[in-house]
Amino acid sequence: MTENSPIGTLVTKLNATDLDEGLNSEIVYSFTLYTSEKTQDVFALNPNTGEITVKGTIDYEDMKVYEMHVEARDKATHPLLGQCKVVVHVTDMNDNYPEITIQSVQNTVDENIPVGSVIAVVGISDRDTGENGKVSLSINQNLPFILNKSSDRPVHYKLIVSEPLDRESVPEYDITLIVTDAGTPPLSDNETVHLHLLDVNDNAPKFPQSFYTIRVMENNAPGALLSSLTAFDPDLHENQYLVYFILEKETANTSMSMLFSINPENGNLYALKTFDYEIEKEFLFHIEARDSGSPPLSSNVTVHIIIVDQNDNAPVIVSPWRAHGSVVEEKIPRSTDKGSLVAKVIALDTDSVHNSRITYQFLQVTDATLFSLDQYNGEIRTMRMFSYRDPRHQRLVVVAKDNGEPALSATVTIKLSTMETAVKAYSDMTEVPLEYDIFSDLNLYLVIGLGSVSFLLLITILVTIVLKCQKPKPSKAAPPCRNSVISERNSTIADSTLVSNDAYWYSLFLAETRKGKLVVRQPVPKGSRYIVSSIPRGTGLTDTSDSAASTLQSYKRYVSVILFLSLVRNISTSVTHYSIPEEMKEGSVVANLATDLSLDVKTLNQRKMRLDIIANKKYLDVNKETGELYIVEKIDREYICPTKSSTSCYLRLEVILENPVRIFNIEVEILDMNDNAPQFRRDVIHLDISEATPKGERFSLSNAVDPDVGSNSVKTYHLSESENFNIEVQTGREGTKFADLILTKTLDREQQAVHNLILTAVDGGTPARSGTASVIVRVLDTNDNAPTFDKTSYSIKVMENSPIGSLVIHLNATDLDEGSNSDLTYSYSLYTSEKTQETFNLNPSTGEITVKGMLNYEDFKIYDMEIIATDKGANSLSGQCTIKILVEDMNDNHPEISIKSFQSPVNENIELDTVIAVVSVSDKDSGDNGVVDLHIPDNMPFRLRESSDNYYELVVSEPLDREKVPEYDITFTVTDRGSPPLSDNETMTLELLDVNDNVPQFPQSFYTIRVTENNAPGALLSSLTAFDPDLHENQYLVYFILEKEIANTSMSMLFSINPENGNLYALKTFDYEIEKEFLFHIEARDSGSPPLSSNVTVHIIIVDQNDNAPVIVSPWRAHGSVVEEKIPRSTDKGSLVAKVIALDTDSVHNSRITYQFLQVTDATLFSLDQYNGEIRTMRMFSYRDPRHQRLVVVAKDNGEPALSATVTIKLSTMETAVKAYSDMTEVPLEYDIFSDLNLYLVIGLGSVSFLLLITILVTIVLKCQKPKPSKAAPPCRNSVISERNSTIADSTLVSNDAYWYSLFLAETRKGKLVVRQPVPKGSRYIVSSIPRGTGLTDTSDSAASTLQVRVQCALELLFFSFYFRS
Repeated sequence: MTENSPIGTLVTKLNATDLDEGLNSEIVYSFTLYTSEKTQDVFALNPNTGEITVKGTIDYEDMKVYEMHVEARDKATHPLLGQCKVVVHVTDMNDNYPEITIQSVQNTVDENIPVGSVIAVVGISDRDTGENGKVSLSINQNLPFILNKSSDRPVHYKLIVSEPLDRESVPEYDITLIVTDAGTPPLSDNETVHLHLLDVNDNAPKFPQSFYTIRVMENNAPGALLSSLTAFDPDLHENQYLVYFILEKETANTSMSMLFSINPENGNLYALKTFDYEIEKEFLFHIEARDSGSPPLSSNVTVHIIIVDQNDNAPVIVSPWRAHGSVVEEKIPRSTDKGSLVAKVIALDTDSVHNSRITYQFLQVTDATLFSLDQYNGEIRTMRMFSYRDPRHQRLVVVAKDNGEPALSATVTIKLSTMETAVKAYSDMTEVPLEYDIFSDLNLYLVIGLGSVSFLLLITILVTIVLKCQKPKPSKAAPPCRNSVISERNSTIADSTLVSNDAYWYSLFLAETRKGKLVVRQPVPKGSRYIVSSIPRGTGLTDTSDSAASTLQSYKRYVSVILFLSLVRNISTSVTHYSIPEEMKEGSVVANLATDLSLDVKTLNQRKMRLDIIANKKYLDVNKETGELYIVEKIDREYICPTKSSTSCYLRLEVILENPVRIFNIEVEILDMNDNAPQFRRDVIHLDISEATPKGERFSLSNAVDPDVGSNSVKTYHLSESENFNIEVQTGREGTKFADLILTKTLDREQQAVHNLILTAVDGGTPARSGTASVIVRVLDTNDNAPTFDKTSYSIKVMENSPIGSLVIHLNATDLDEGSNSDLTYSYSLYTSEKTQETFNLNPSTGEITVKGMLNYEDFKIYDMEIIATDKGANSLSGQCTIKILVEDMNDNHPEISIKSFQSPVNENIELDTVIAVVSVSDKDSGDNGVVDLHIPDNMPFRLRESSDNYYELVVSEPLDREKVPEYDITFTVTDRGSPPLSDNETMTLELLDVNDNVPQFPQSFYTIRVTENNAPGALLSSLTAFDPDLHENQYLVYFILEKEIANTSMSMLFSINPENGNLYALKTFDYEIEKEFLFHIEARDSGSPPLSSNVTVHIIIVDQNDNAPVIVSPWRAHGSVVEEKIPRSTDKGSLVAKVIALDTDSVHNSRITYQFLQVTDATLFSLDQYNGEIRTMRMFSYRDPRHQRLVVVAKDNGEPALSATVTIKLSTMETAVKAYSDMTEVPLEYDIFSDLNLYLVIGLGSVSFLLLITILVTIVLKCQKPKPSKAAPPCRNSVISERNSTIADSTLVSNDAYWYSLFLAETRKGKLVVRQPVPKGSRYIVSSIPRGTGLTDTSDSAASTLQVRVQCALELLFFSFYFRS
């Protein structure tokens, strides 16, 4: 039979037969006494037919096999009966829902939790068997989590994070765990885990824009709000709280925080001062938004403040210049032609381009028919020639007005005076002579210069003639001298000697070489007098042999003293036995053997004295020079005498001498020192002592060894402080000291398992030395402690249906012993029932009690057991405890949902409170476990309304919108109030039908379309596509141009739109110069019923192309003709000759015109302003300039490619003769600088200057020739004469300058070596070169004759210097 078979199902029909007839063959069927009551409760037996049917619920999990004994009895007086046995095997059916148990869960985690972290541990089970009991667990696919199976029995899964979590994207997760078995049909259950993410500061603040442009009107009020720069941070709490800062940046040494302020809480930006466009036009800085997280995150945005100009500056007249408020006076000839430039008014405005556009107009004028004013460039020109009726004084008031709103202006008053000019005109105006004053200033200066140079030339020639006519006196004979250096500045020197008191003079050393002399310079300190003489070669030290002999004698005396001192000897007594301590230093003297043995020290080497040590290393040796016995190597007594049988230790020596042979026996006793500490053979002594050892027991310890002897060996032992141990020191037969360890107190391993003692051995030396050894006593255990539990009784609660193998309790009994004495075994006592032992399993080794059988609260509520813990010691001890297990009821029946009615689909405009569905709920449990609640998700526009017990209506609570949510998956979740609560759910899909409730929407409310002029007709301008979120015919759109006439022209004649896709086309070619923009509307209409529509504004802007060339409007001329202009040749430099004005009808950028010469007769004569087209003279006309000038000017616009226009101006100059009247005294007449007279004066001046220069050069050449040597003077060589405040001739240079140089001449082999040195300012030094044969017998005569020549040379140089300086 299959379990859960319906009541009344036929199991089998028994058929018993009786061969009798009548009542004897009528059979009655019944159960025998061997059939259990449980079986009789489940199955019913029809007594008449023998049919066995299902009477109760068949549950495979309760009973798998039913046995029944049926007897068939006839109805005779003495009935007979027959029996049979019926065995019913229950086949398992998938009738138990799998179960989910949340073992552990983290409901709140940080959003930056690492991938791979465990969120929850889940256990699953199914009471069914076979395939019906195989369960699997799953979660939704679109969640960043995975399930990892951790164990099979019981089945456990770990819920693990598989992807990074982001609270800002999903703040929380409802993770539905679905468990499904493998039965047919499969059953499933679910459990929802709610996971809440905690915020982490992982998002920087974000501004809506990366760049802000803020326009601020100048003259703003301080503290005005400029803008609100608000950033957004998707984090929470303190991570979301933002603070705003201005990042510091200095502009013109002004910090941004001095100009602007930002509210740190809301980002409001304020101006701290009033801005002036003319001073500051813009600011660029950064603002930072920083959150309050840890660590804080920040971002910044660039702010561009643009100061917008206001018309707050009036124009300023800069030309013609005048004092404040004064009147400008100008003078012009009355013969001025029509169209001549009278004056030009120039005004400047510091406002922006629009506000600074200035126009000029007359505010007041004496005669409006006489003058015209150009409103754009301010040029005032004559409209006609002056007549005799016009007054001599004209008053013009010009106003310069800017383009602002309201406009500001400035005025200038020009007082114009006319003057008469007398001009003699010829018919052709070609040969008009110019009359002027011949002796102008320039001519006067040229004449004065010519006269001065001529006078200087005459004086130079006369002085040269006078000087050449004089004859120098012959000098007297002087005695020969050689290499004399004479300085007459506070000194007298002879024979190559130089004496000087100057700090920076140089003395002269002359060192004789083979055939000449070498000049060596060295500085001489100020105030010193040095005389350097030349000494003959043979001069030197006279005799060095005497000095050497005297030094040798002193050395001999010193050596004798040393030898005498070394012969001194010490005398000591002689012995054959010596005693020395061990460890003496190397080189230490033991004794003097020569003295002790009465030997002559001097003969020790001759007699080949040697020292032999018997049976030992050579520790000692004899110094053969002194006879001393000394230590060669340190002596260790313990090494020489290792045995301690004798306290004495000797070294035996033999001293052997030859010629004659003698042998001396010497005995050296080595005395012991306390240089060795006692040492134990082992550093660590281990002892194992049982804790049962009685007090007073002795234990031998190893003794210490000391290599020293006598009192320096081991004397006693000491033991570190201990409560349980002491020592007793004993002496052996040979005096050896050893110690015994005595147990003074019984041991307890449980209190102290190891005792660490220190045994110290001390010797008897001075100072005493010691050695130590560690004594480690390990206490051996005995079984003297019984096991004990943490508690004597335990009370534990266990949920019913706990999985088999679930841990109930882990008992922990402790035994203070160790080893096998502490190994415990757990078992049930005799007082534990068999039912309890069948239900629970006790692990004898670990003490874990786990579930062994099925726990059912309804079958058994309390289990009692007694547990015994026994150790494994030789004499085992035990302890016990009692455990009471209370089974708690579990909510093990899931509530059920039944959908009675459901309406889908519905229109999206369904009315509120309309019933969509009727649902009933139920639960088989009782009490709180049977109380159920029904709910739907909170974020849906529906609510549940209870109509009767456990019946609910689903009604519409909010308006529905198909465009936002086209359908709803409504999940009905029923939950009981058990602990833990069980739930079930059912999902229904509600579909919404579309209604035409949305108008078409354009992406923008305003379209600006730029169209380049000269476009092709039919060109696509843009695609204006709207969107309608409705469906089907409600979504199909049609586009129209709303009609609007401009200049009697309909928009549909200019533009066309495709009604299906919104493509906008141009129907004609546009010209920027005619039509610059268009403004109209386009409508998009859907096909719904009724139709809905919306429109958008379209702004068509025609973009200019450079398709118009500039047009020359001034100077005017017929098409292609040449403009002729006339100007006087006396025109000043910078005078206005003509002004070219060109206009371009293109836009501002393309119409910017620049002017330049394309062809010009003389590029040095005229200049052209490239921006305003003014042609001015760069200099005055000269007689070389031709009368006719041809200027070709090109006006070029700023387009790409640039277009241009040209104008040719033929300029003719004319001569005018002017007669000055009394009122024109202050008007100087300009004329050609290089006239014929000027040219002749310049040529004359140059010729005379050239003659003067030739004369001076010839004179210098003649004076520089060498004079013939005087016969009267004896030869002299290389004299250097220095006289302060004196005058000397003969090739001498005199100077008072501080940086002139004097000249020293030192003779080499065949020439002269020039040595220069600076001469202090204020001194007069003369350096003269005198012939070799001359002498200085008569200094006065030589000086006199030389003086004349030097005076003449000085005058010539003085004149030459004056000429070139002038």
